[in-house]
Amino acid sequence: MYKINVSKLLALSLTGALLVGCSDDSSSSDESTSEEVGTAEDSDLSSESTEDSSEESTEEDGSSTEENGEDESNDESDSQSSSNDIQLDMDSSKVLLPTTFPDVEKSSLSTNIVTNNPDQYTVEYLTEQDQSFVEVSGTMYKNSDLANEELRTFTDGKTVGKIEENSTDLGHDITGYGEGAAGTQYFGWSEGNWQFLIESASEDQMNNPDIAKQMVEFLEENYLPAPDDTGMVYVNYPAGGDEVSVDIRWQDQEMVYQLMTSEVPLDALEMTTSFE
Repeated sequence: MYKINVSKLLALSLTGALLVGCSDDSSSSDESTSEEVGTAEDSDLSSESTEDSSEESTEEDGSSTEENGEDESNDESDSQSSSNDIQLDMDSSKVLLPTTFPDVEKSSLSTNIVTNNPDQYTVEYLTEQDQSFVEVSGTMYKNSDLANEELRTFTDGKTVGKIEENSTDLGHDITGYGEGAAGTQYFGWSEGNWQFLIESASEDQMNNPDIAKQMVEFLEENYLPAPDDTGMVYVNYPAGGDEVSVDIRWQDQEMVYQLMTSEVPLDALEMTTSFE
């Protein structure tokens, strides 16, 4: 029989145990390392996802900001285009322009600035067919006396004698007077500081008193600017009576304003009463 060396057996047992222990520790260490690697990878993925989300959010915000900026810019542009249609060199407190244009949309009219300097402006409003609808102007003189003198030069001779037999009741306690000379008929009247004169060819037999009545009726509810001294509404029907020219002028301190149009007298009055 063989003799077993106890000492060797014990040594072998201890060595085996140590080997098993080392194997378990190694396996545990590997698993721990694997878990740590997985956690790091997950963290990287999470970080990338957060960055992507942040970039998308930033892009969306930037896009929104750009859109809002464009909207605001468009609003400002629209506001400027509507409020700066006519730029004149004269002190804005002295500038008066019509705001009403009978039978046409204001937006359909274009403007032609004929004269533009600190002492005078002339603005012509044109139809879509480039025809003159109305022309308005304002002239500043050195003082009110010179302005009054200029206006009186225009009104001189544009009155009719107050002869009872040639009178017509125009309503509203206003009386008009007519007279004829050298193939021309004149009919005139006054309202406050305003003088009115209608001129036409005798052969056309225009009903000037009836035209005057319509003008008086209109001015009962619509008011012309208040002139310092005298304002003048001059209506002229050339021979044939198919056309008309209306010239309206008045003084306000050192300013003389004027409206000229080939529209009917009621339309000319309506535009003048709308001056602002």
